[in-house]
Amino acid sequence: MESPLIENEEVEPISLSVVASTETSKNEKTLGNEINIKDKDDEELEEININQAIITNGDDDDDDDDDDEEDNNQYNNGTLIKLPKKYERSFSNYIMISHLITRMGDKSWAFIIPLFLITLSPNSLIPISVFGLSQYLFRLLFGPTIGKMTDKYKKVQIIKLGIFSQAFAIGLSCIILFILFKHVGVIENSTTSSTSSTSTSSSTLFSSDLSIFLFILLLLLSSIHSLATQMMDISVERKWTPSIVKRDSILTKVNTRMRQIDLGTEMLAPFLAGLVAQLCGATAFIWIGVFNFFSFFPQYILLKIVYDRVSVLNLKIDKEGLIDFKDGCDLSTFIYGGGGGDDDDQSNLKTKKSFKQFLMGEWNPFTNIIKGWIVFQRQSVFLVILAYCLLWFTILSPHDSILTAYLSNQGYSYIELSIFRGLGAIFGLGSTLLYNRLLKSKNVFKDNMNKLSLFYILEEGIFVLISGLFFASSLSNWVNKYIFMISIILSRCGLYGFEITEIHYVQRLVHHSERGLVSGVESSLCSLAVLIMFIISSSLQSTNNFFILIWISISFVLTGGLSFFVWFLKYNNIDKNLNVSNI
Repeated sequence: MESPLIENEEVEPISLSVVASTETSKNEKTLGNEINIKDKDDEELEEININQAIITNGDDDDDDDDDDEEDNNQYNNGTLIKLPKKYERSFSNYIMISHLITRMGDKSWAFIIPLFLITLSPNSLIPISVFGLSQYLFRLLFGPTIGKMTDKYKKVQIIKLGIFSQAFAIGLSCIILFILFKHVGVIENSTTSSTSSTSTSSSTLFSSDLSIFLFILLLLLSSIHSLATQMMDISVERKWTPSIVKRDSILTKVNTRMRQIDLGTEMLAPFLAGLVAQLCGATAFIWIGVFNFFSFFPQYILLKIVYDRVSVLNLKIDKEGLIDFKDGCDLSTFIYGGGGGDDDDQSNLKTKKSFKQFLMGEWNPFTNIIKGWIVFQRQSVFLVILAYCLLWFTILSPHDSILTAYLSNQGYSYIELSIFRGLGAIFGLGSTLLYNRLLKSKNVFKDNMNKLSLFYILEEGIFVLISGLFFASSLSNWVNKYIFMISIILSRCGLYGFEITEIHYVQRLVHHSERGLVSGVESSLCSLAVLIMFIISSSLQSTNNFFILIWISISFVLTGGLSFFVWFLKYNNIDKNLNVSNI
């Protein structure tokens, strides 16, 4: 079934004033309210033959008594527009398990590659810098294009493309690294002498045309892997999950646990990768690469189970019951548009036109950046997304390489920096664990995600400002030194707490036909933030000017807080219309 959405159709942004109304017309494209539907008999629910798909969730057992009441609006004129609650929980568990498996592999790979690049070129930081910059640059240029693809094409085909691209990039990267290590002589040295001999190898990464060519190929593959990961994140988190999980209470839990998985693997994966590197030496990348490569298979199997069992139900992802979960264009039309017909000349003309459109228009990254920005700025949640992106225009993070290098130069020990990084992830994880509890508690935040998000973003702004004040007072004083670090650690609570709300609002308040493109623009903006901070830091002539980076970072974070505050004043009661309750 082809999607009724025409590619060039202008989709009106979802109006929050419409969301706030108690009655909506059939033609209004708002995702804020669920449609009240007539009750269906329990016998009809029993006809949904997906009982084998159920994975129970012990944390939600106390809500089971409310299932009947909440499942009354599953149908619209006999069309399934909302799954029963237990099925939403089951399928979201499949999605989260697949996310956990692949995140472990990706985080391990991201940690180990820079270590081996410095082994290949021990006297230069250029390979590591270029490696990181290439990924951010590709995300900046192709983020909107990737997002557009997730909007236009069939969900299962996008998943196949993303997983295949990831596996292809990782597998070939392992082969290239093995050849590079053999060429430079690292593997031979590691098997015949101590680890220190690797730094005295006569060859380096830039010692021959072959090694340079292989390094460039490695950069290309890493960028492909980064884009494929972005495609999977947008497709699964921003497209699949809100289409399957229609209840905001369950959706918020899923978003929270996805962030917990990200932060948990951020701590655990580098530790395990470092342990493997310690035990296996120069060949560790092979074992980590093999694990990462094979992690994509269970990811695909779990997502395919979800797709098959949702597809058989003919679930509609829009409230009017017009757009099916399986709808979308076929990927075979990515380059060559649908020709057809008995007239070969007419078919060739369509093919040439489509190929020209591919090169110069539809899939030109610069065209998509412009179109993406036009769509992005007219969204009702524009200020929320902008606020989130501005939080990334900073070096005041325990995970920021620029800040880590500076603190090391200022005399911070390796153990201090390690604890600093670990505590940043732990406090970020803690904020996600408290998120649902704060929404459930009987206080000012009860069932009000907007107020809770304002608290989180103000918390980050206050603590980065405190860190700047103590930095200005001189880090030579041990009190200032540790308050500076503690303030940055505490600011992580605000970032990761606010991120949950930002994702939820994008999932619910951006039309499903534009959600991928808007998410791609968001990713592109975050990549731009990292690149800008890198360029500014590279332009500084001395570490004595590091305070400039500090106050630029603080300014961006405070501007992000101001952006969300304007949104808060305008849409303070939006959560009542999104049914953020019983979380």
